[in-house]
Amino acid sequence: MRVKALKTARTDKNLRVVLAGNPNAGKTTLFNSLTRSSLRTGNFHGVTTTASEKKRGGITYVDSPGLYAMNAYSMEENCASEELKGADLIVNVCDALTLVNSLNLTHRLISAGKPVVMYVTKSGQLKRRGGRIDKDKLSSYLGIPVFICSPKQLKRQIENGINFNILKKDIPQSQFYSAGREGVSRADKLFYNCYFASFFFVCAIALMFFLAFHPLMIGAYLKGLTETLIVDKLGSALTSFMQNEILISLVRDGILGGAGSVLSFIPQLAVLYLFLTLLDESGIMSALSFATDGLFEKVNLSGRTAFSLVSGFGCTAAAIMTTRGYSTESAQKRTVAILPFIPCGAKLPVFLTFLSPLFKNPFPVITLLYFSGLGLSLLVSLLLKGGKEGMLSEVTPIILPSANTVLKKLYFYLKGFIIKVAGIITLFCLISWFFSHFSFSFEYVPADKSMLSHASRIILPLFYPMGVTDWRIAYSVLCGFIAKENVAATIAMLIPDFTVGLGEAISLCTFMLLCPACISAVSASVRETGLKFTLKCFTLQLIIAFTGAFLIHLLFL
Repeated sequence: MRVKALKTARTDKNLRVVLAGNPNAGKTTLFNSLTRSSLRTGNFHGVTTTASEKKRGGITYVDSPGLYAMNAYSMEENCASEELKGADLIVNVCDALTLVNSLNLTHRLISAGKPVVMYVTKSGQLKRRGGRIDKDKLSSYLGIPVFICSPKQLKRQIENGINFNILKKDIPQSQFYSAGREGVSRADKLFYNCYFASFFFVCAIALMFFLAFHPLMIGAYLKGLTETLIVDKLGSALTSFMQNEILISLVRDGILGGAGSVLSFIPQLAVLYLFLTLLDESGIMSALSFATDGLFEKVNLSGRTAFSLVSGFGCTAAAIMTTRGYSTESAQKRTVAILPFIPCGAKLPVFLTFLSPLFKNPFPVITLLYFSGLGLSLLVSLLLKGGKEGMLSEVTPIILPSANTVLKKLYFYLKGFIIKVAGIITLFCLISWFFSHFSFSFEYVPADKSMLSHASRIILPLFYPMGVTDWRIAYSVLCGFIAKENVAATIAMLIPDFTVGLGEAISLCTFMLLCPACISAVSASVRETGLKFTLKCFTLQLIIAFTGAFLIHLLFL
């Protein structure tokens, strides 16, 4: 027999399919495949904190947060339980490596009276370690359909109708499942040691910076080639056909000189995102959080915070979103308060802009800045009041990630960066170009006589104590509160031959390291912790940033 509501997607346009299962089972990866989406995935608990849905082929697919039982322990489980109430079909996503642990939830889902099917992930990894799953016997044991296939095949089955006429049998577990070589591997044992895990993480981050920033390494080399291609060759090619001075300046300085110069940092950002993806997909981040839970407790955090801190190296707004599933409000606020001190990927072009004129090899200084930000965030957490966050998480075995998965995530990160530059950064550069080339009477004038020059000189005294006497630098730094990439883009546009003293450069880098995050991160903070708390953190971080930059400049006098 067939369940009428599931007979075919072409006759039922309101079918709602909810993906449910334990954390880290592969629900979001399946959702992305079924709906051609690009939601963030990760090998750790808490990546999916709210439900996401998308309609495809007349069927609404819902990616729900991970849960262990129907009685909610956390906000994520409560959200997942609510989504299950409105499901027409539940796809119970189960990890083949830990299938037995998933069966308790499977039985609960079946007993809820909704149509349920099981979709098994990581069956290839199970086979490689000597395990096996008999799909037909597992299906008979549960009394529901079981699928071990590609997402495309699963989607086709849902659209064409699923046969639920399965006779349930009492079958011993040994007949339908064998876990293979269970136990902790040598790699797992190493990374479950807090000292080795911490040492490996520091070395991996240092290697990441070395490959990205050392002048003889691939990141810096490709950055130079990209800059030459975009700013010099493309700029010359486009402006060679133009006669109007204003139009030439708009294209050469406003678009290519500003936004184009930021695009030249793509190779170095690619190295950074590649390392972060490898740490995530290999399961090292999951093991690191487990191993360092005790160490983080000393600064009133938990190992779960490691996910947020490392995510902060990529994007502060995304890192703030990882705190949504924290079990206590005080623990969430503590983590949100310290995340802006973690240098995000958007600060990388800014540091390089300030340091490149002074250092042929900026690798040591940038590495020091990044680790200083990490150390300061832990120090601030130690000083803050509030409760601690308990840790409940799935620990992923250490594996060699597939090249396809890594490349897809890398493409997703870089695509987002390019879209941001092509949109917000380019628009901001065009606005800045206009106000820096026209007077209040709308005459085309040199930058020193422009509207932007007069307005920026009002805020310039704030930057005197850190050695800044150029209104263009003061304005560029101010632009960073919209998006940190704006700092590099605006300096490249307004000061093509940018030079700066050592004390001024280090002071500016200190300010950018300590200052509040961009507007998108502030918005994320407001959504997660409220306006009052966000404004309090913003003000405190601003005071710390100015004070720190002033003190650093005094050291270089």
